[in-house]
Amino acid sequence: MKKALLTAALFALLPLSSHAADITLEVEGLDASRTTGAALLVGIYTEAGQWLNNAASGQRFALDAAVGGKVTVVLKNLPEGQLALSLFQDANGNGKLDMNAMGMPTEPYGFSNNAIGQYGPPKFEQAVVTPAAGVPVKVRLN
Repeated sequence: MKKALLTAALFALLPLSSHAADITLEVEGLDASRTTGAALLVGIYTEAGQWLNNAASGQRFALDAAVGGKVTVVLKNLPEGQLALSLFQDANGNGKLDMNAMGMPTEPYGFSNNAIGQYGPPKFEQAVVTPAAGVPVKVRLN
């Protein structure tokens, strides 16, 4: 009887652990002169070992509604718990973050927590956030 109750309780909790969340992302620092036809690309990471190499998911948003270098979007169906975001303004619509000959980005980019790395991108731990209902995540692009 105890085993049956324990099993039932565990199965009742399963939907809670796989629940997807939505969060509001407020982005500023867009290149306002290059928003027409541009997109905001957001990579969502849940594990340090995949940081900047293998996003758990990604979302793309048109920037036609951006005003004054700012846009607000809603990231949907995110896993609950800690995550880190990497985002950039795809100003020319080619689907990638363009770099100069030195390997420096030529399009605006940023990370959750406004994390900044030294001599490269920040570490996953610097960008980790735990989204809370009703609290937007704010990122300023460089």
